[in-house]
Amino acid sequence: MDEVDGKELTVFDRLGDRPPMAEQIDWTLIRLDKEAETISLSFCSPEIFTNPAGNVHGGFVATMLDECMGSAIVGLSDAQYLPVTVSLSTDFIRPVPIGKVFGEGRVTSKSDKSAFLEAKITDSEGTILARATGFYRIYPFQAMVKRNHD
Repeated sequence: MDEVDGKELTVFDRLGDRPPMAEQIDWTLIRLDKEAETISLSFCSPEIFTNPAGNVHGGFVATMLDECMGSAIVGLSDAQYLPVTVSLSTDFIRPVPIGKVFGEGRVTSKSDKSAFLEAKITDSEGTILARATGFYRIYPFQAMVKRNHD
């Protein structure tokens, strides 16, 4: 077990800096539950992400849902796999306000080359604001990162 100042490091700590897109939506790990095959995250949307009605634009909401699902694959596999989104089906249930929201991603089925996942975004009271299902191809993490940096 790797620790820093008495805190157990997660796979995401070992990977280093968050990608720029994750910085934009303030991707924050809350919990990684390998037994339940879920990940819990939070996001914080700035005002620049709003649509004319003053709510978070659906494209950013879809990004958060995609991050919940993709991060579940990375976290639950201890960064053995990097997912690539093949399809994403999104239901926008209620307007997503600017500020902090919570996300959960869950693996529903996985093989050595692909995975089906689901995700939801909720407010602080647990009200579901949006949900999605996704199909992902999964590739060896190190090979994908190396290929994209060469």
